[in-house]
Amino acid sequence: MSLKYFFKIKFCYIIAEELTNQQTLRFFMKKTTLLFTFLLLSFLSEAQVIASQNFDLALGWTSSATGWARRATGGAPACSPYAGAGMARFNSYDLAAGSSARLTSPAITFTGANYRVKFKMFRDSGYPTDLDNVQVYINTSALAGGTLLGTVNRAKTAAPVETGADGWYSYSFDIPGALTGVRYVYFLGTGAYGNNIFIDEVSVEQIPSLDAELKSFNISSIVTSGSTAITGILKNSGLTTINTLDLKWQADAGTIYTQSLTGLNLAPGQSYNYSHTNQWSATPGAYSLKVWVANPNGTSPDADATNDQIIKSVAVASNSVARLPLYEKFSSSTCNPCASFNGSYFNPFYATNHTSFALIDYQVNWPGTGDPYYTAEVGTRVGYYGVNGAPTLFVDSKEGTNFDSALLLADLNSALATPAYFGLSATKSLSGNDMTVQVATTPYLSGSYKLYVAVVEKLTTANATSNGETSFKNVMMKMLPDANGTSINFTNDVPASNTLQATLTGLHIEEMTDLDVIVFIQNPTTKAIMQSAYATEALSTTSVANASKIKLYPNPSTGIVKINTENTVSVIVTDISGKVVYSMDNVTKETQMNLSSLQKGIYLAKIIDGDSEQTQKIILK
Repeated sequence: MSLKYFFKIKFCYIIAEELTNQQTLRFFMKKTTLLFTFLLLSFLSEAQVIASQNFDLALGWTSSATGWARRATGGAPACSPYAGAGMARFNSYDLAAGSSARLTSPAITFTGANYRVKFKMFRDSGYPTDLDNVQVYINTSALAGGTLLGTVNRAKTAAPVETGADGWYSYSFDIPGALTGVRYVYFLGTGAYGNNIFIDEVSVEQIPSLDAELKSFNISSIVTSGSTAITGILKNSGLTTINTLDLKWQADAGTIYTQSLTGLNLAPGQSYNYSHTNQWSATPGAYSLKVWVANPNGTSPDADATNDQIIKSVAVASNSVARLPLYEKFSSSTCNPCASFNGSYFNPFYATNHTSFALIDYQVNWPGTGDPYYTAEVGTRVGYYGVNGAPTLFVDSKEGTNFDSALLLADLNSALATPAYFGLSATKSLSGNDMTVQVATTPYLSGSYKLYVAVVEKLTTANATSNGETSFKNVMMKMLPDANGTSINFTNDVPASNTLQATLTGLHIEEMTDLDVIVFIQNPTTKAIMQSAYATEALSTTSVANASKIKLYPNPSTGIVKINTENTVSVIVTDISGKVVYSMDNVTKETQMNLSSLQKGIYLAKIIDGDSEQTQKIILK
């Protein structure tokens, strides 16, 4: 059992979120005639649905105990309904571990065929060891008991494992045998004091005779240019063995690529891992990629056309670079669980690994009076993520509040292994109380993103209050220009430069000489962190004079960089994460550095001349 069982404190509120374009589309596609009551339906062309529930106007079903409720928007994790205006939530975030409740349908009449239960469930990456789950049952009464059809855990890393992003996934469980008479379906939610469980779009359908289902399409939302495999899983969701079918894919309105699969002998309920013979020759841009199945056993269409295809939006990047993960921690000096999390887990982790990520600590205004260093800009970030508990840690915008050292390290390693598609560097200059930050970006993706700049104080002590903590690291003091960030339309391979300024007067800063600046790029739609970086000191007037005597050229370069220097120097080249990728000693005038083995992007060259040093940027194109 996680230690957060004893320590976690919740302060909940609802923050309305706009539906994404895809969710808006789903809203209009949804069967509005089935609002919150079960109806017997006539045979539909896509499937014979005998009962359905979408939770749009009310919960509609019966909860056996406190736990199930209808929600129009969700927290812990933040989410919106899969479609329409509502979803059902089991409150495993607040209830004690082991708490459970049934969500039971009205009576459903079965007429002698084979049936299955289908539903959507939101899977997330938070609290991965807390096995909050739902079990789906069918029973002859509205009471507990009956036949267990299947189980789905909330955490994506638990069964059934999902490797995609946090979000909605589809599940179905077949009901054994042919049913006649009245039955009840119920979802048994059981909490382990992790995040909440959300379900939507429940239906009970007759299993069709012939139904090929495209179960999954394995492609990331961002890929680099080049050959990309079209792979995934298809399933026989009907009652008839499938021997042949066509597998097709298409990018936008381009060529349709068809592969005819024969000799499958795919029994009912059996899955098949597909890999299309035609790979996608991806070039930079944004695409709609569709994969679908057709003509099972030579029949077109099959009995349920709604599960034949999957469409994904895919962005193609021209290049990728190493990532510096961004950690955003929401904490407070009045929060006892925060003291436990920081003291026993996060601070030791930070001491060992702080060079591998960027950290912003937002001190929140709860519990009680909250942290004295809370600001309205902290509140903006709280609202942006829908944070309703402290401590909360986001690793590249994903939930990572683990009271477990091994899990903290696992999340870091996973983030470091994820490529970034933006080169990012910055310099900072403080004149009196005025901070100027110059940001240089080399985008390998096109699109609209937001640039954020945060001024943090490396160590604060004056905000210590009641939880026993005496110091705090990287406390956010100001965001430039504010916490809403700066919108930028990037074009791949076209460098961008931005200068942001702010006055740091009237803030909680304890020492003006103890400030750092963190810059990061975030997707405004998905909230995904694209890249982060620490700003370096801008060259002083004296340094600029010295720097004029040392030149790196050509810059940008395709790989060969020459150094024009009057003195013998040493050069250390690092990527934006600080990793040393090249070094050379005894460098003299017109010495060449061969960086052609490095990927395109931004690098920093530290030039050491005796006791002095300077840093210059190198752009490889």
